[in-house]
Amino acid sequence: MYENVAARVPESVVKDIDSVAREEGTDKSKVIRELLSTAVREKLLELALGKYSKRLVSLGRAAELARVPLTDFLKAAAERKIPLNYSLGSLEKDFKAALKA
Repeated sequence: MYENVAARVPESVVKDIDSVAREEGTDKSKVIRELLSTAVREKLLELALGKYSKRLVSLGRAAELARVPLTDFLKAAAERKIPLNYSLGSLEKDFKAALKA
């Protein structure tokens, strides 16, 4: 389902969108949808990484907030040199749970 959203953007951005649409042989609406979708995914990841790095949320919750698989979140955190918030106690607890399964 789609919903119309209006936004005012500088003329230079409109020209760039037109240019991309011509280059890709598509319409402006499709270009805008793709760009907006990419930007929103990046912003969600950035916000989740910020919360995780401040220890406001757990690793799993941060991945949920970013709407990405845990492995992708771990890669993004590593690329940004965000340390893993995982204690020895958590490792032992997870290890015991895995052995029971």
